[in-house]
Amino acid sequence: MKNLILAFLAILLTTITYAQSSNQGKTNKVLLITSAQVDLLSEDGKAWGLTKDAEEKNEVRKNLLKLLKKARKENIPIIHSPVGFDYAKMQGYEPLNVVQGVIIENKLLEMNTPGSEFIPEALPLEHETVLPYRQGFSSFWAKSIQGHLEELEVDTIYIAGMLAEGCIASHARDASENGYSTIVISDAIGSTSLELLEASNKTLPLHTKAMITTKEFLKAK
Repeated sequence: MKNLILAFLAILLTTITYAQSSNQGKTNKVLLITSAQVDLLSEDGKAWGLTKDAEEKNEVRKNLLKLLKKARKENIPIIHSPVGFDYAKMQGYEPLNVVQGVIIENKLLEMNTPGSEFIPEALPLEHETVLPYRQGFSSFWAKSIQGHLEELEVDTIYIAGMLAEGCIASHARDASENGYSTIVISDAIGSTSLELLEASNKTLPLHTKAMITTKEFLKAK
């Protein structure tokens, strides 16, 4: 009987040790970087005349780089969600809202052009998840992110990138409505104007668990 108890305890301890080692380094968080692309965040981009003021105010590029360094160091999974349009296939398409109108009028984020490429500060690493180019504002709408979140057993999504009034807002609402704790990093997002950035900073808290700064993200455990 004594030997049986000892054998059982040995198996139990082995199982606990294995579970602890297999869970080591795992996290239920993910960093989602949306639309960190040349047309929106580079001096060479087509929308720079609209986005430069918000970029300069928040230093979005510098902060995105800081976020990515922190996430990579702590093995927080990173998902990159770019936007891209094939305008040859969109001839005759009528915009359904103002933001779409601005995008189409200026032929922003055209597929297979430098404008749709990632900015250097937010260039994905080989092992990181890069979602297919989407045409809508949200990866949830595009049905491209759900499988990755389930596989990673995510419960908290940190969101940064572009644009506050577009992709950031849509991702924040959709993530929350799909049951995720959603946290927007307020000084790592940009906009097409300072007025819209300010307005977004007032409305985004309605759809998120929290709004935090890059500095707070870097200090988080």
